[in-house]
Amino acid sequence: MGAGYRAGDMSQENVETMRQALDAFHRRDRAAWLALCDPEFETVPSDDWPESDAIRGPEAAWDFYLEADEPWEASPYEFVEVIDARNDRFVADMRREMRGKTSGAHVEYRYWVVVTFRREKALRIEWFTDRVAALEAVGLSEQDVVT
Repeated sequence: MGAGYRAGDMSQENVETMRQALDAFHRRDRAAWLALCDPEFETVPSDDWPESDAIRGPEAAWDFYLEADEPWEASPYEFVEVIDARNDRFVADMRREMRGKTSGAHVEYRYWVVVTFRREKALRIEWFTDRVAALEAVGLSEQDVVT
């Protein structure tokens, strides 16, 4: 996890769970990744994604993430900043340096995510193209974020 962790009521265990999930995905360890998800897990792509309907179920989300990741060489994702959103949620700036498998094109992957937990497992991940929208989704503004 990067340098921007902002403590509060946020469960450090929830942040660690998501770090483990990122690691499991990078290793393509499906069983470990699924074990960190609530049975009712869903992911909601950002509004710039071609299809923005929620993907429901941890297995469907795993398949979605694998398909989206297929064109890229393996490299890890990381949280650069994590912000407490209370109520078992956090907002995170997720980044990854990517290179196309075929083209060799270099891209910086950067999305903001809102992660919601239930019983210490990831229940929902919502994806956003910018920080302001992610903060608004949890009822926060820039002024609410401690620097």
